[in-house]
Amino acid sequence: MNQGSGVGGRRPGAGGYGARVIRQILRFKWLVLFTSILLLALVFLGWQFWEGSDDDTLAEIQRRGTLRIGLDASFPPFEMMDENGRIMGLDVDISRAIAADLGVEAEFVNIGFDGLYDALLARRVDIIISGLPYDPRWTQDVAYSRNYFNAGQMLVTRVGAESINTVQDLAGRTVAIEWGSQADMEGRQLAAEIEDLTLLRRESAAEVLEAVFNGQADAAIVDAVSGASAFPQGLKIITYLSNDWYVAAVHIKSQALLAAVDQSLLRLEESGNMARMQAEWLHGR
Repeated sequence: MNQGSGVGGRRPGAGGYGARVIRQILRFKWLVLFTSILLLALVFLGWQFWEGSDDDTLAEIQRRGTLRIGLDASFPPFEMMDENGRIMGLDVDISRAIAADLGVEAEFVNIGFDGLYDALLARRVDIIISGLPYDPRWTQDVAYSRNYFNAGQMLVTRVGAESINTVQDLAGRTVAIEWGSQADMEGRQLAAEIEDLTLLRRESAAEVLEAVFNGQADAAIVDAVSGASAFPQGLKIITYLSNDWYVAAVHIKSQALLAAVDQSLLRLEESGNMARMQAEWLHGR
């Protein structure tokens, strides 16, 4: 009995040892799991920090003494070549103002529009200022500035047409639009909403505006660039029908540069200099 009791007495000891082994294995597994989670968290935080960190582009610009602006000098009046081959336009004046705020010179790099983003990502330029519309598809690679011009579709009429002040006043009237353009789409939508609105289609924005001035149409839908250029001829805006904001773009990691650019654009707006430059280049004043 004693021997049997002794054997029986050892069995709890064996069972306790096995339980301790199991507990140790479980603790080890939990330690491995915890360590893995901690490492993943550190990697994620490190990646987030790397993504949000600045790349010192602004400091490099100031050391270099130049701000390299990418643009396509074939889009008047925003950027174009004069008879001597010099680049000029609204974006050029805005770029020079931003460079002056940074304490550096503006250096213009003329690139085809389709190659502007590639040039920015390859660091051939520091910033794009080139009649560039905001494009959410690029927000993983570039950072956009505050907007500085709305190139959307405008509803316009002649100065002196006092009976047309809102979209609703177009009932029973004729609106000129460019065939197959964004204005055509906006016009179709208005025609579906407003009673007896007639659409007069022309081949170009210039012909659309001519139809308004010669009385063939009561109003017109044109992009803001075309409309603004005709303001000095006696055109006035009724309202914007769509928005198409022009912005500057920098590399996604050039956050300090972006902040400085935004500050410059805000200063130009608040001082009235942006409105003055737009009037000079867009309105011909």
